[in-house]
This record gives sequence, C-alpha cells and structure tokens, in this order.
Amino acid sequence: MPALPRVSIITPSLNQEAFLRACIDSVLAQDYPAIDFFVADGGSSDGSIDVLKSYGSRVSWRSERDGGQAQAINAGLQRTMGEIVCYVNSDDLLRPGAVRGAASALLAHPDVDVVYGDTAIIDEQGRFLRKYPTEDFDGGRLIEHCFISQPAAFWRRSLHERCGYFDPRFDHTLDYEFWIRALRCGAKFLHVPEEWAAAREHAGAKSQRLRGEIFRQIRDLQLRHLGYCDRNWWEQYLRYLRDERGGVWRGLPGARERRLWRLAWWPWRLWRSRKRPRAEASFAHRSTRQV
Repeated sequence: MPALPRVSIITPSLNQEAFLRACIDSVLAQDYPAIDFFVADGGSSDGSIDVLKSYGSRVSWRSERDGGQAQAINAGLQRTMGEIVCYVNSDDLLRPGAVRGAASALLAHPDVDVVYGDTAIIDEQGRFLRKYPTEDFDGGRLIEHCFISQPAAFWRRSLHERCGYFDPRFDHTLDYEFWIRALRCGAKFLHVPEEWAAAREHAGAKSQRLRGEIFRQIRDLQLRHLGYCDRNWWEQYLRYLRDERGGVWRGLPGARERRLWRLAWWPWRLWRSRKRPRAEASFAHRSTRQV
C-alpha cells in the first residue's frame, strides 16, 4: 500500500483568541496521520500567543507582523512540505474526517488538482445557521459566483508551481482570485458532497466588516482575468448599495420584481470587452464532476 500523502494545513490568525483554540482542536482531532500544521500569527496583541504556547510541541507556529492574510498563508506554505495543502482561518473549523476524505479523493482522482466539500455556516457560539451554497463544479458558473467554500477546499501543492501563490493585492478575496487563476492554468476541480468544514459568521469577520472592499476586489479580479465584470456582480453590487449604503441608492428597484437584475444588464453590457468570448471559451470546457 503506498504511503499516505502528507497534508499541510496553514492557519493565518490575528487577534482571534476567542476562536483560535476551537480551530486548532479541530485540526488536531483529525484521524489522518500525516498532517503538517502551521499557525501563522500576524503579531497578535490579545491572548492568542498564550493559546499557542499551551499546545507545546503539538503545534508549530510563528508570530510576527506580516503584510496581511495572503502573505501569511504564502509564508506558511513555504514553511511546510505537504503534497496536499489547504488553509483554515482561525475562526473556522474542520469537521472530523475532512482531511482523510480530501486526501482519499485526490488519491482516487490523480487528474484532479482541487477537491472541495460542503461547509456549514455557524455563529460565534458554534450554532448552525445555514449551509454554504456549494455547487458541483462548472467553470462558467464560477465566473458568476464563488461557490467553493475555502475551508473545505484542498489542493495539490504542485498547483502553486503552475500558477503561483496567493496574490496580496486581493487580500480579502484571495481564495476566489486563486480559483479563477487556477482554472485559467488548466486546473481540474472536484466536488465531494460531504461536510468538511464550518465557517464562522461574526461581527469581526472580514466578510461582514469589509463588504465594500470585497466588492471592489471582486470587480478588479474579474477585470484582470476576464476583461469584464459579470452581470451577477453588478446585481449584487447594486443590491449592496441599496440595502447597506442607503441614501440615494434606496431608490433602486426592489428584488421581488426582478427589476434589479434587469437594471444590472446595462452596466454589464457597457463594460464588457472583446476579451469576453475568449475568456468564456477558456472556462466552457470544464465539465462538472462529482463523486
């Protein structure tokens, strides 16, 4: 029987004392024997360092100021040696059996570069809120919506040799930008319909605090890789302006009447470039696969 591939798990963290221990425990509880775990702390000023020290030699970590999440993950990837890699933010969790499930899927499908499972959205106390809207893989659909839940995704380290590491310019959307870039590099994706992770929704999360910046980065990465912003981005951005920014934007039409979707057609059509047919052709050949 061949040796099990080593899996490197990187956890970037900054002042996440409230959730860090639960994240670490979820990794240490995995029933997979070949795990290389590293916590990249960005110089926390809360009790995070005490939490890390309490694990002794069971957890490798380093605390130093960095240039953000992408840089921290890249540093962790360069410090580890696993053939399979993933990153789990310090406020998220891995479900029991996640690493074994991901490694087994990649062993069973040597042509696949990225496997991803399902994710539960939980609150600060760990209570279930809803399921992340994961979908079977489709390259064209990925342009419209990031349906891959990052903490439930595992990929081969060789993918970084082909298409680079995480881009610090997209620090708030680094996973989505990486999936798009990997797809453009020819990566193959596989959805495994098993719950592999839990993502925590709380007031301090970047996805809640920095919504406007996240929209800006998604716009920039779509322009960078596709040459245009997808119509779905325009609809969601208009919805954000109406529901969260308020002011004059409150006059935008309501969601039930579908007028917002029709309104999004105009900027989408005006902003499209000649790159669109070529970009969409590069995504069209990626077929949906599932185990």
